[in-house]
Amino acid sequence: MAGEIDMNRFVHRILKSSTASSIACLGKSTSHNAPAVQQLVQQETQHAKILYFGEFHSEPRIISFQTELTKCWAKCLASPKLLTQAHDRPPRLHLIMEHFSVDMQSMLDQYQHQPGAAGDDSHHRQSFSSENEDEAFEELVGAYKNDFGTEGHDLRPYRNLLQFCRQTITRKQRGDGGEQAFCEVHIHGGFIPRYHAARLNKECPDIESKKTFFEEMTKRGYLPKEGDAMYHALFGDNSSFELRGTPEHRLLIQSLMSGTDLYSPSEVEAGHESVEEESPSSRLYQAQLLKDHAMGYRIASLMLDHYQSDDKLTLASDRYIVITGYGHVKHCLGVPDCVKGYLRQEALLHPDNQRRAAALDLLLSISRPPLATESNKFGGNGSVLVGCQMMYEAYLEDSYPPMIEAAKGVSDDDVDDDDDAAARLKQELLKDIFIQHPERLDEYILQSQEVSGPLLNFSNGVAGFEHPCADYLFVYDEDEDNIIDQADVVKASQAKCPFDSRTNSGMKDAKNETAEAYERVGATAGTKGNVARAQAIMTQIGYSDDDISYVGDDDIYNFQGVANPHSVAKIQPGEAVLDIGSGLGIDSFLAMRDCGADKHQPTSEDELSAPFVVGVDLAESEVKHATKRASQRGYSVPQRIQFIRGDIEKIDETFPIPLGKFDVCISNGAFCLVPDKYKAFGNVFRA
Repeated sequence: MAGEIDMNRFVHRILKSSTASSIACLGKSTSHNAPAVQQLVQQETQHAKILYFGEFHSEPRIISFQTELTKCWAKCLASPKLLTQAHDRPPRLHLIMEHFSVDMQSMLDQYQHQPGAAGDDSHHRQSFSSENEDEAFEELVGAYKNDFGTEGHDLRPYRNLLQFCRQTITRKQRGDGGEQAFCEVHIHGGFIPRYHAARLNKECPDIESKKTFFEEMTKRGYLPKEGDAMYHALFGDNSSFELRGTPEHRLLIQSLMSGTDLYSPSEVEAGHESVEEESPSSRLYQAQLLKDHAMGYRIASLMLDHYQSDDKLTLASDRYIVITGYGHVKHCLGVPDCVKGYLRQEALLHPDNQRRAAALDLLLSISRPPLATESNKFGGNGSVLVGCQMMYEAYLEDSYPPMIEAAKGVSDDDVDDDDDAAARLKQELLKDIFIQHPERLDEYILQSQEVSGPLLNFSNGVAGFEHPCADYLFVYDEDEDNIIDQADVVKASQAKCPFDSRTNSGMKDAKNETAEAYERVGATAGTKGNVARAQAIMTQIGYSDDDISYVGDDDIYNFQGVANPHSVAKIQPGEAVLDIGSGLGIDSFLAMRDCGADKHQPTSEDELSAPFVVGVDLAESEVKHATKRASQRGYSVPQRIQFIRGDIEKIDETFPIPLGKFDVCISNGAFCLVPDKYKAFGNVFRA
C-alpha cells in the first residue's frame, strides 16, 4: 500500500451539506498546505468538541486529508488565546482510532512515551525506547502484529499521522522548539477486539449464551457493567440481550450489504425484515452494534474522565477526533448515537452530582453544530461528521459533456488501445476542470444521485434519515495514476495567454501567427463539423438551450469560444454591439437576437442605425464567411450587421465606423491573443 500523497497532487473536493457547495476552490491552490483543510478547521470545525471521521481504511488520499486536518486543529488548539483559557493545563487533542483495540492502549501510550505507561510490561518498555521516529514506528507495527494480531489493519499508510501525534508529545518532553506549534495529540484505541463481534454472530444462538457473552464483555471493560448508569443505554431489551439500535440504522447497515437505494422516494419498505426477527441479517446487525456500542462507551468514558479529572470540574479544552469506518458513523448513526446514549444515561442516573453535571454538559455540547463562544467550559461546542466518497461514484462520464464526447470516441476496433486513450483523456479532463473550473466540478458532483441522495436528499427515501450522510463530504479521485504535477498547473495557467512577449517583434510574430491560424480556420468553415460536440461544449460553458437553438445546426459547429460573454454583457434591446474577435460569427448572431437587430429593417442603405452589431476579426476568410452566413440567415447586411477585418490595437487606422457609437462590447477568447492588451482595452473604451 502506497503512503500518503500531498493533497495538492490529486483531484478532490470537500462538500458542505448545509450549503450544497464546496469549502474552497482547492483547484486554484498550489501551496503545500491545502487551504481548504485550513478553512475547514479555522472557520468551520475548530470550535467543535468532537469530530467523527468516516473513512475507507488505508486509503492514502483519505489519510492525507486526516493528517492535514489533525495538524491544522492541533495548531489551532496551541494558540495563546486557548492557552490562557485553559487554567488547569493546555488543551489536548485526542485521536480515537478503530484500528487499535482498547487492549492496545498500553502499547500506544508507550509508543508516545507517556509517563508510567509501561507498568509491569517490561517488554513494551524496551520496545519503544528508540528516539528515531522510523525505528519507533517499525517497533509499533511489529508489536501490533506480533503481540496482539487481532485487528489486522495496515498501519503503514498511517505512518505520517501516527508519527506526528508521537512528536507532539516527545518534543514537548525534550523541550524542543520553545513555544509549542501544536498541542499534544494523544492516540487511543477505540474498538473491542474484532473477533468478539464474530463470536457474538456465530457462537451466541440463544439468550443464555448471549447473557454469558455480555457478562464477559463487561468484565473485560469493553461495555458498561450491570448496575452502572450507562448500562441502561446498552440493550433495547434487557430480557433478550439485544443491543440497542434504531430501525433507520438497521436499514442503513442492510443497504451497505445489499446495495438497496435508501434515498429515492420510489423505494418501498417491502423486503426489509422487522427488527424483532432473528435471522442472519439481524445477527450481523447485532455484531455491528457490538462494535458501535463498545466504541461509543469508550469515547463517552474518555470524555467524562478528561472533563472531571482529579474529581473536580476542570476548564480543560480537550477535543476529540474519532477515525472509524464510514459505516459506523454515517448519518450520525452507530457510534455517534451510542456516545449520546451513554452520556444521557450517565446524566440521568449516576449517583454523583458532579458526574451527572459533567455528563449533561458534554451531552448538550455535542448535540449541536459547532459554535464559537467567548467562554466555554465544555472546551468546544458541537459535533461534526466528515465522510468520504470516491470520485468515480459521481459518474462524471455520464454528465460532463467533454467526458461524454471522449467516451463516444471509443470504437469497437482496437478496444484496448481506445480504452487506454479514453482513460488518459478522462484523466486530463478531470485535472483540467479541477484546476481551472473547480466550482463547475462541484456542480457536476452534486448533480449525481450517488452524492446528492445521501448528502442533500437524505430524508426523502424509505429510511427518512434525520441527518445527512456527513456534514462535510470528502470526494476524491481514487485513480492512483492520475497525479497533478507542476506541468499541469503551468499548462492551465498558460492556456489563457499563450503570447506573453513584450517586444515589438514578438508582438508582430504573435499577431501574424494568430491571423494565419484563423485564416486557415476560415478557409474550412464551409465543411460541416460535429454538431453534437459543439452543442455539448456550448452547454458546458453556460449557453442555454435557446441560445443553441437560435444559432442552429448550420452554424453551431463553427463555434470557437471559450466561455459565454452574453451571461455578463446582458445586451439590451436597442443597443449597438461591438464583437472583438468575432470569428465565424456565432456570438455576433446571438447579439443580433439580444439587441433586437434581427427583427429591425434598415432606415437607409448606407448608414448603421441602432440596434446593430459589428464584428471585427484579423482573419479575412472568417470575415467573409461570417458576412455570407449573416446574409443567408436573413439579417440586414450591412445596415444592421457588419463584419470587418481590423486590428483592435490600431482602431484609428483600420476601423471604418466612428468611435463612441457602441453601447456594449463582447469578446470570446480573443483578448488573450492580443499582444498589447492595455492599448486594446483603451480602444474598446473609446469605441
